[in-house]
Amino acid sequence: MADRKKNRWAGIVFGPVLVFFALSALWKNETRFDYHRAAARTLEISTIDQASPGDLVSFTGPMDRSLTLSGEYVDSFTGFLSVGRHAEIYAWDEERNDDRVTWNKEWMSRLESNSRNSGLKQELTSTRFLPPEYEVGDLSITSEKIEFVDRKESIPGASLTIKHPELEIEGGTHLYLRKGQGDQLGDERVRYSGVPVPETATYFGKFDSQQGVPDTTQQRTGMIHRLIQDTGILHHIVAGDRDVALATMKAHIGRLKWLARGIGTACVVLGFSILFGTVAGVLFHIPIIGRIAEAGSFFLALVLGLPLALLTMTAAYLIAHPIILAIIVIAVTAAFFKLRQRGKSSQAALKYQLDEQHGRILQTSDLKEMEFMELAQLALSESGFSKDEEQFLRLWARKHRWPDSKYEALLAKAKESQTTKDAPTTSEEHVETLIRLALADGSMSQYEMKTIRRAARQNSVDDSKIRELIERALQPPPLTA
Repeated sequence: MADRKKNRWAGIVFGPVLVFFALSALWKNETRFDYHRAAARTLEISTIDQASPGDLVSFTGPMDRSLTLSGEYVDSFTGFLSVGRHAEIYAWDEERNDDRVTWNKEWMSRLESNSRNSGLKQELTSTRFLPPEYEVGDLSITSEKIEFVDRKESIPGASLTIKHPELEIEGGTHLYLRKGQGDQLGDERVRYSGVPVPETATYFGKFDSQQGVPDTTQQRTGMIHRLIQDTGILHHIVAGDRDVALATMKAHIGRLKWLARGIGTACVVLGFSILFGTVAGVLFHIPIIGRIAEAGSFFLALVLGLPLALLTMTAAYLIAHPIILAIIVIAVTAAFFKLRQRGKSSQAALKYQLDEQHGRILQTSDLKEMEFMELAQLALSESGFSKDEEQFLRLWARKHRWPDSKYEALLAKAKESQTTKDAPTTSEEHVETLIRLALADGSMSQYEMKTIRRAARQNSVDDSKIRELIERALQPPPLTA
């Protein structure tokens, strides 16, 4: 029981934390440093004499393809700009699910601390190998904070000369460290991958002290920036001439962004799923959400997580691209004023028609009284005047702060008009008149629209017909002299 409560609280805490970090990653991904755009703005130079200290430059030149890096466990690597070593250990992985514990042996990059791994020790480590500096043509480039966007190649273990006394090659790309146990528990392995030295490369970065150094003016730090590989540094060596290199950088940052978007969105949904799965019993009592929860916590997580992730990415993208945001704001503002102008023109035409129809200039109070009359006649047009309809009309009168005497007088006038008409007015005609009266005073309030819809539905006029009548009212026939 204690473990179950502990797991429940872990789910309640971990789910929202995962959602928060995923949304933060999505936001930072859309506002990340665009090294392709920064590289495209650099000063293109053909000789180092053309650059001044502090300039952001791009320089294209040949590279030495026999560049050699020391290897630590192995002798060396030749023909690579950078080599990464990835170490793993074969050990127990512990998974807890409510009251159940599952144990699996698998290769992992770090030794998990649990009871079954207590006697194991990881000796091999992961690292990256770089030379002290690079040479692109006549330009010397420091390797500190260097960035690469070209694809890595796997380095076969058979091509390496082993220096570590206990490492051995056993097919494929891995080098193995055997610990002598028959079940392989505690065994370790390493594999290598590297960025090949190109024949021609372009450097993008800052020129200072007669060499290429990292531009760190927009450097990013923190766990989330590391996760989405957003260093904020322009200090890149890319294969090919400037145009080819820029195309490679653009494709690389595009892949990073979409990868972060996909994983971030999945983590938002997963976080909600963990939370909802933990508190599923409570969700069924919440209106609307409870019905969705009946379909499953994962479905509810999709319904909430996907729109939230999309909204976060959209907002961050627009903030990161102020020109696009400005265009959207201007377009929305222009559309608003156009619709407002259209509304004023339609209102003026409707008001003119009503004034002509009644032979005088109608005031706002006159229009409201006419609306009440139409509502009352709609209520009277069916089988009698129900208690519910009477309460509705009284509420409408109070909304406009009319005294009871005015309410009674207008209601009596509506009843008299209903009985003295030569031809009865249809429900649809009453609704159309209501709409025209509501629009004639300059705007139709939410309350007026709600009132019209209620009265229309009670008289079998559906929403599609209401929209048709509104469009008809907003496009009145041409005025005649």
